[in-house]
Amino acid sequence: MSDLKKIILLLLTIFVLSGCQVKYDLEFKDDSLIENINISLDKKLENQINGLKKFKAYANFDNKYQNLYNSEFYEKGSNFIANYNYNYNFDQFRYATYINTCFDAFSFIEQNGEYIISTSEGFKCMVFEYSKVDSVQVNIKSNHVVIESNADVVDNDVYTWNIDDDNASNKRIYIKFGNVKEYTLLEKIGMYIKENILMISIIFGILITIMLTLSIIIFISKKNNEI
Repeated sequence: MSDLKKIILLLLTIFVLSGCQVKYDLEFKDDSLIENINISLDKKLENQINGLKKFKAYANFDNKYQNLYNSEFYEKGSNFIANYNYNYNFDQFRYATYINTCFDAFSFIEQNGEYIISTSEGFKCMVFEYSKVDSVQVNIKSNHVVIESNADVVDNDVYTWNIDDDNASNKRIYIKFGNVKEYTLLEKIGMYIKENILMISIIFGILITIMLTLSIIIFISKKNNEI
């Protein structure tokens, strides 16, 4: 193992603390790849949490690209959440630190108008000495057409791989994309409603309230006029 690989593994040990869960989201949108990593652990683990807060996490680690993740920390119920995110362009993503470290081999290539994300078999970030993660969920979403994948679960446009101690040794990620999807007007409207359902619900609720209030005012006004 190269010295650089050892350094990266050492830096990323904070990602594999005992009793934590990792949720890895990747959105391949047009020519950008948006990576979002959520690490959840019990907020009683003060030493580990302090380590996360001080840790400088590199989104990519290469002579050409050495950029830090955008990071955010917050509490949710009984858990402490560390969020790391970064927007890659096409050339940068092949140097993404987390996915390169967790597999012996990783590639992201464009070939004859198709895009392929592929790893070797065996997820390496479940165990480090005496520390481990309980589970890792990898979600990949794209506005490109997905031609094929080996995902465990497919839910609409989200392709999911569930990794744990039992399957980590033979887990491999493979997904092939085509061109950006062309949506009909009705599909675009449906997507907009789905993405903005909370805002639309609030606006709809306000409109209903206004209409009911006006109806009551008109009704009372008519009653008063009849008297």
